[in-house]
Amino acid sequence: MGTPSSSFRRPSFLSLSALGFAVALVSTGGCTDGLTPGSETGGNVTATGSVTGAGGGAGGGFVATGATSGIGGLVSSGAAPSVGGGPTGSGNAPGAGGGVQGVGGAGTSSGGAPCVDVEPPPDPEWPGATCENWATETEECDKAWFAKYCDASCGRCVPEDGGPGGGTGGAPPCEDKPYPPQPDWPDATCADWATEADACGESWFAGYCDITCGRCVPEGGTGSGGGPSGVDCSSAGLPKVNGGEGFATRYWDCCQPHCAQFDGHRCGQDGIQRTGDSNSACNGGGSFACYDEAPKAVSDCLSYGHIAKANPNCGQCYRIEFTGQGEHNANDPGSKAIKGKQMIVKVTNTGSDVAGNQFDLMVPGGGVGQFNACSRQWGTNDLGAQYGGFLTNCSGSHSAKKDCVRQNCMKIPAGPARDGCLWFVDWFEVADNPKFTSEPTNCPF
Repeated sequence: MGTPSSSFRRPSFLSLSALGFAVALVSTGGCTDGLTPGSETGGNVTATGSVTGAGGGAGGGFVATGATSGIGGLVSSGAAPSVGGGPTGSGNAPGAGGGVQGVGGAGTSSGGAPCVDVEPPPDPEWPGATCENWATETEECDKAWFAKYCDASCGRCVPEDGGPGGGTGGAPPCEDKPYPPQPDWPDATCADWATEADACGESWFAGYCDITCGRCVPEGGTGSGGGPSGVDCSSAGLPKVNGGEGFATRYWDCCQPHCAQFDGHRCGQDGIQRTGDSNSACNGGGSFACYDEAPKAVSDCLSYGHIAKANPNCGQCYRIEFTGQGEHNANDPGSKAIKGKQMIVKVTNTGSDVAGNQFDLMVPGGGVGQFNACSRQWGTNDLGAQYGGFLTNCSGSHSAKKDCVRQNCMKIPAGPARDGCLWFVDWFEVADNPKFTSEPTNCPF
């Protein structure tokens, strides 16, 4: 277990607005042999995008089906105030700080100015910028100096012919327009931007990936986006788990587990042969965790594993079913991919700060935590982040993270321990602290 780490990248976008995305790498770490593991706190939790109601505008120009809204724009049943908050007039007179649109054909009522896109003076640093660029890639529609420019694109009015910025009925096409490829993330999809970069709520992302971000629904009612496709376990014949809610973290410190003091399930340095040494390797002794405690798949929808738990009832098994959400990042793509999968896990360890609703899975490469016998057992210190392991040091898209963890698994000696690390990649989809429901069950192993 451990305090999650995070990184925040924000590349610049000319001189107009800050372009950035947060890749929240929520980590976990290692439990110990009943001493003091780290803590599980923090992380970024984001919903996918902001959805506006009919006629409503969301900050950043988010548009719902059948509505046109400017960046920060509102819809009211009156005329808009002029710049500086002066008297209101008939028709459409957008004011500073985002235009307010009169209900029903703004810009076309009696006495109103024509609804057109007046281009702003060319910016020396952005000479080719159009009204659409200004409206979707900056926040200038909100600014006072921009109040007289790009009315249609900013959503302050709807042109009679459904021209630029308006479209038929004032609503732009509902589509997943991809974000321009970035040098450090060239293969990012709309799903990646939405779930891994938390970009849907950023103003610079307005106009991109509308379907995936939930800003609109295409006429067919479906769209691209979402996350990595998982295995459909609905017809696998597994019992429904309706018990308490919790979340799964991960660790592997190679130490003798707490429950081995009672059941004798401890191994020598090879991780296979049982040992009579009851002194944990984390205390300088010769007792290590056994490799058969690494997780393994029974089928595409069921796996067995071992856990650390608060107030451990050693030897008790639980059936857990993953809900499709992450504890610290609700949109974690790995957690989405294992929705409906189940595990049967046995309690073998504890930690003084393991939460009551937390199961800490024993996963080789999942982080050593405060106590590290793995460097001694495996002859390497290259074990990834102390809390979170290999995954915490990997970045990019979901597929890129899987490839990165897979390569790191090769640092673990071949055999059951390495297989457990690869299980985390292939079966567990590198899910980062996924939520689950759980209930006690009989132990099949």
